[in-house]
Amino acid sequence: MLISLFLLPNSLTAELYIQADLLSRYIWRGFDLNPYGNPVIQPSIGYAFGESGLAVNFWSSFSFENKEVDEFNLYLTYKKNLSEYLSLEAGLIHYGWYFAPEFSFKDDTSHEVFVSASLSNVLIDPSLTVFYDFTNGDGFYILFEAGYCLKLLKPAGIDLSASLGYNGGQWLAEGVDPGFSDFNLGITLPVTVGRFRISALATYTVVLLDAIGKDNHFWYGLTVDYK
Repeated sequence: MLISLFLLPNSLTAELYIQADLLSRYIWRGFDLNPYGNPVIQPSIGYAFGESGLAVNFWSSFSFENKEVDEFNLYLTYKKNLSEYLSLEAGLIHYGWYFAPEFSFKDDTSHEVFVSASLSNVLIDPSLTVFYDFTNGDGFYILFEAGYCLKLLKPAGIDLSASLGYNGGQWLAEGVDPGFSDFNLGITLPVTVGRFRISALATYTVVLLDAIGKDNHFWYGLTVDYK
């Protein structure tokens, strides 16, 4: 996905932040996680602990297909700005599918660690993130992202983004070769109103690995976040 896992304020000041995404599809690392094509709403709430660089975020996904919460995730992160341009981030992600039939922690939760390096205040703001799932996903995923922000007016602009993912066996069937899994192109139109930011977005996902799916995906939505 092109949408960030969570929002972290650049200043690292203590701050509560809330976000809600209404999306036409749930596409994650090339996988179509809501294959009947119904929309999802994905709210999240987080808190950044000031200059410590620590943050926590709770995220969930509600599907209009079955009218229930399908996923609930917890993110614990640490971010360090090494310079005006370079920042590093690391974290732990807990995935939970608590509404699965006959739910069990062994089968219906999973856990990832990740490390990320990103450049800012440069032309395309590139970043490289490595995720490793050490439970049910059992594999790694590498994501390269780049973006460009075109400021039109003080409260509005256009954000262009691209990303390329490499699946090293994560959530793939046994015996499937790893490889580049998904390529994404996105456009976001954010408008800031006071403490609210409202963004319309559209993304086209090209699936590069047959084990993930045969079809490409066009998906769109609306994001509202508050700091």
